[in-house]
Amino acid sequence: MKKRIYTPLFLRVLGDSLAVLASWFLAGYVRFYVMPEGRVASFGLFVQLSVVVLVMYIFFISRKNLYVEELEHSWRKETTKLVTAAFQAFLLLVIMLYFLFSDKVSRIAIALHFLFVIIFLVIERTYISSSIKKAYMKGNYTRHILLVGFGEKLSEYEKALHSKRTQGIKILGQYDGDLQQIAGCEQLSYPTLWDAVAATKPDLVVIGYPGQEYDRQEAMVAQALDLLNEKVVLLPSLPESYIGTQISDFRWIPMLRLNAAEIGFFQRVMKRMFDIVASAIGVLLLSPVLLIISFLIKVTSPGPVIYKQKRVTKDGKVFTMYKFRSMRSDIPEDATHWTEENDPRVTKIGRLIRRTSLDELPQLFNVIGGSMSLIGPRPERPELVEKFSHEIPGYRMRHRAKAGLSGWAQVNGWRGNTSLERRIEFDLYYIRNWSFFFDLKIVLFTFFRGFVNENAY
Repeated sequence: MKKRIYTPLFLRVLGDSLAVLASWFLAGYVRFYVMPEGRVASFGLFVQLSVVVLVMYIFFISRKNLYVEELEHSWRKETTKLVTAAFQAFLLLVIMLYFLFSDKVSRIAIALHFLFVIIFLVIERTYISSSIKKAYMKGNYTRHILLVGFGEKLSEYEKALHSKRTQGIKILGQYDGDLQQIAGCEQLSYPTLWDAVAATKPDLVVIGYPGQEYDRQEAMVAQALDLLNEKVVLLPSLPESYIGTQISDFRWIPMLRLNAAEIGFFQRVMKRMFDIVASAIGVLLLSPVLLIISFLIKVTSPGPVIYKQKRVTKDGKVFTMYKFRSMRSDIPEDATHWTEENDPRVTKIGRLIRRTSLDELPQLFNVIGGSMSLIGPRPERPELVEKFSHEIPGYRMRHRAKAGLSGWAQVNGWRGNTSLERRIEFDLYYIRNWSFFFDLKIVLFTFFRGFVNENAY
């Protein structure tokens, strides 16, 4: 088991180290030997600093849990963490050089290094991850998993292990699953969990029970605490949106902060600045498109070009949201229902701009004005908010963030006449796990799969 765990770890540490050092020395070579007026004498100091630089980068990469073996590899998630860790290391390096070395180290070389290290780390990690995946497919480094318990969460976990992105997994069987057996899993019968582990020798033990089986779960967890060489994880009976929820304590009494989703002052300023700058650039670049759509709406159907509607944003405040008019103005609107497929109220131009989300573009002005953000939960009408607040627990928590032009739920297809419960799960996940890089990720996803949606009628 030790070999299976530490070989991929060794490859990642070695690869990151080589990427950092290669980018550092390449930056120094370009600055001092290729670019004009380079002081070759300064290259000696540059070489001496290489060890400090390497330690910094490995430290910050390790802090992002990039040396922890995970069941599933996500290139986007790993790349985001790598870029974040590299930026943190680079920032600390700049501060250290500024206060300790004054102008002795070339600023151009440092800037070149940051550019190179991002490229090298991403390429190196992509190559190593691909190599490890191939090794998994050949049967090397196989990770053995023992499932303990039963219920919906454990069944979902077992199905997720068969995902195409999950390689090198072998399920050893299901222990204590007599009340609800998972199809295709060998049923294991041993006196205790320790006996089952001793017989199957898993790398990971996964425990999951329904909420009503709390006592049975606690008894099994008590046995799992005695396992010394195997990792143990517990699948709690909680909604997906609770991912990211903080666990704290009051005088050693555990507390789960259900609605702890505050964004710090600096993060709020950064998010607002990004909203203003990105929206202003968007309006400038898309102005020809805005004019063309306005002209088409005006000449194809009577009524105003811009449709105004009351929506709800942060703290439950009602604001006026702008959209391109996509429906006939002579048919009254039912405020308590969403638009349905083949809705007779939708115009021909309206059907096109709704399907491609171009009708949402005037909301860029809402973002600039501050009533909306580029990224956030989709704003709903006050009538629907009042209705859903009484029907769905936790619905109002969506209003702890500004309504967004795009969002985590939208880019995952949960918009229009789809499951409201799933949409809320994604919205609450976004609120609890917000970060600036998460916003950038959603912006990127919006361009690739967020505009055209089959549920946008």
